[in-house]
Amino acid sequence: MDRPKIVVFSGPTSTIANSPTLVTSNKGRSGDDRPLSGRFDHLVAQSLYEPITIRIKKFSGHPLEEDASDVYFDDGKDYYEVELHPEDGAYLLPYMARRKDGSERGAPFEAGDMTNPAIGYGGRQTFFPDASRIFADIDRTIAGRDEHGEGNLLSRMADFEFIRVLPPAGYTRKGEKAGEDYFPYQPFPISRRARYSDLARATNMVQRTLARVDLAGAIWLEGSPTVEETTYWLSLLMDTRIPITTCASQRTHGQLANDGDRNIVDAVEVILSGQTAGMGVVGVQDERIYAARELKKADDRPGNYKATGGHGGILGTVGPPVTIWYRPNYKHTATSDVNLTRLPADVLFTDTIGDSSPVSVKIKDSGGGLLTTAIPRVNIVKQASYMGEDDSANPDQEVDILARIAKALSDQKNPDENSPRLHGLVLEGTSPYGLGSTSQMAALAIAVYSGLPVVRVGRSDPGGRVPGFMHDLSIAGSNLDANKARLLLMASMLKLGRFPKAKDPRNPTSKEKEALLAKIAEFQEIFEYH
Repeated sequence: MDRPKIVVFSGPTSTIANSPTLVTSNKGRSGDDRPLSGRFDHLVAQSLYEPITIRIKKFSGHPLEEDASDVYFDDGKDYYEVELHPEDGAYLLPYMARRKDGSERGAPFEAGDMTNPAIGYGGRQTFFPDASRIFADIDRTIAGRDEHGEGNLLSRMADFEFIRVLPPAGYTRKGEKAGEDYFPYQPFPISRRARYSDLARATNMVQRTLARVDLAGAIWLEGSPTVEETTYWLSLLMDTRIPITTCASQRTHGQLANDGDRNIVDAVEVILSGQTAGMGVVGVQDERIYAARELKKADDRPGNYKATGGHGGILGTVGPPVTIWYRPNYKHTATSDVNLTRLPADVLFTDTIGDSSPVSVKIKDSGGGLLTTAIPRVNIVKQASYMGEDDSANPDQEVDILARIAKALSDQKNPDENSPRLHGLVLEGTSPYGLGSTSQMAALAIAVYSGLPVVRVGRSDPGGRVPGFMHDLSIAGSNLDANKARLLLMASMLKLGRFPKAKDPRNPTSKEKEALLAKIAEFQEIFEYH
């Protein structure tokens, strides 16, 4: 029987695909070097250079082995003799490497290298370029055994294929560059974050992969602060019925109490259980299964993911067995109205109300992939009490909103190959109404009549719906938080374009308002069901 195959995508800034920095062990240090404190030498999983025969002291695997020595076979020796081979995989061994510094023996590698600009912040990477080494370490029992004391947790369940989409580490000798080909967050002075345009690259690579017929499922690995956003984006854009899970970690691979390795194993079990079939993309964290729309990180420690929106979002538990308690009641993946298949090759919309012919913006390339330049530029505006300069409704106080409007109009009027043609705004306002100050609302009215769709959501972690009747010039963002509303607005604009402009955005006519409200209704329909 063919074994199930699961594809594993590497995403940006992934703690789950990171490891503690490699520090030279005491056995690799000389008398002039700083010794590492403690009673044991520092060990790192490494491969043997050549076969070696070793002797292992009997009764040393557990403190009470010798107490039960009468159940052990006795061959008359006090040791086991075994031959180890390089192809066995990594073994825990002293880390002997030293850093080149111009001296005869070099210097020990230290954790402080990563904060030292004089040596290029150490010149090494701690992230893995893909997840293959992590999976191998789990199987080798370096990261853990199953409850039966056996290894090969993952390879006993499925075969895996590893794909670098927006990976957290890169092959610099092959010309890969941070911020273009890979996206680490350590060392912090040279960290890089993925850009909004990189969503096109991720969308296309994942969609092409999921179009294959030999896959049982997919896992996406990403940094814990941002995995919630990619989870929702994939839920909106992927046209597939293949189970997709996303995972993150609060602690690095190989660190004490690392949660990421367990999340990976759980994600595989969730996929193979078949219980999430038809549920789209789900987050698997801390033995819980989260809906893509509601997954949110709350704090930087294991167990601190939660469901947003105030009405559920934890769909099931890993178990054993994997159990689904609730199913999402919104459109996603194959049923999504904004998945890649349902997006047009060119989106058509009215530029200025009264125009006789529509504007066209190219969304897809000739192969049906999403163009980098098509990704809309959507920014977030936040309301807070005691922010206003006075109690007037003067929109000119809101210089940030007006600057975004000016930038959008400039990109549309003088486009270059890197300028987005579609722009929008999300207002994180009061809860539950999603309203800003009077001057903010006045400036946002200018924005919508300048062609920028505006979505209103409640602040931080909303607990309920945004009423649609409070401000009829914008899209009510349901119970989405600002980050999720931003992603849904971006996806919606790929399908619907943008709002029609008024000739004078500060003094629109009743006819122009009527045309605007009709366009808002199209966006609102998507926000009601995604």
